[in-house]
Amino acid sequence: RFRAGRSLVQKGKAAPAVEIFASLLEEARTTFGEDSIESAPAYYEYGNALLRHASSEEGKTTEAEQQALDPREAAAKAAEQRLQGRASKSEEDHKPSAKEDEECNSKEENEEEEQKEGEEEEAADDSSDVELALEMMETAWSILDEYVEGDSPDKKYLEWATEQSPRYLTGIGDALSVAGRHPDAADAYSRALEHRLELLKAFVDTKEPSPAYLKCRRLIVEANILIAEEFLACPEGEDVVTTETKDVLVKAAERVDYAKGYYDKARDELQETVLLMGEMAAKGIDVTEEKEDICFVSTMVMGVGMKLADLDEAAQANAKEPAKKKSKRTQGEQNPT
Repeated sequence: RFRAGRSLVQKGKAAPAVEIFASLLEEARTTFGEDSIESAPAYYEYGNALLRHASSEEGKTTEAEQQALDPREAAAKAAEQRLQGRASKSEEDHKPSAKEDEECNSKEENEEEEQKEGEEEEAADDSSDVELALEMMETAWSILDEYVEGDSPDKKYLEWATEQSPRYLTGIGDALSVAGRHPDAADAYSRALEHRLELLKAFVDTKEPSPAYLKCRRLIVEANILIAEEFLACPEGEDVVTTETKDVLVKAAERVDYAKGYYDKARDELQETVLLMGEMAAKGIDVTEEKEDICFVSTMVMGVGMKLADLDEAAQANAKEPAKKKSKRTQGEQNPT
């Protein structure tokens, strides 16, 4: 059931996965205890499924509306043209009374109000799902961190827990980002990056490239670019401050520079990762799965690069504007009327 739930999430079918992991979590808590290391995966996967479900529901609505927009507009315009063609003939034959107009307007207002209430309820449900997802993931991370750092003599899951640490932190970052808590998301992604760099050290002495090494390199690219994205998503003109600890991660004036720094690291690491992938493919190693993921992270890097380019362009335009105004004032002083 656990593998089935993971498979459903990967296929974009998060709703049934939520039910599976909710059941597995209850069983794990009953069998092993609420704070046991055996329960940690169920906490995390339940939270992850909830988050993906909330995100897919929001995206599905937007996509459906976008797909329906063009045909609806075309039909409306065609109907409007037909009505305009008949307007001169039918005006005298049938003029709606004031009562009919009032009833029609009232009906439209009621429909709009019902639609608005429905959208607000859906948004509230999505928000509560994201909050619950974050709670589940943070619980999983707390258990995992305590297990790795604690003094428990039972360390049979230590290797697994160490490998999962950056994944759990990345999931927490995703939930925080969806919730609009971008400074906290940047902090979570930064901690995930630290763990990923530690895992990379295990491959330092490896002479032959492997899919696991390629994946590790790609995930480091991803962590860097996620941090850059979150810094850029933070409010302009404000320090980047975490919610609970009130730690100042970055000063307002340095926010874009920090984002650019992480972007540069991601771009450089991406180039090395692509070269590594080419070397592996030349040796006949199957890199098909990682190739798709690397292409995806490449689009992330490209997107952040475009954002930074736009910011640079805007900054240059703003820098030139005061100079133009100053030049005009100087000319006015030299040529008084």
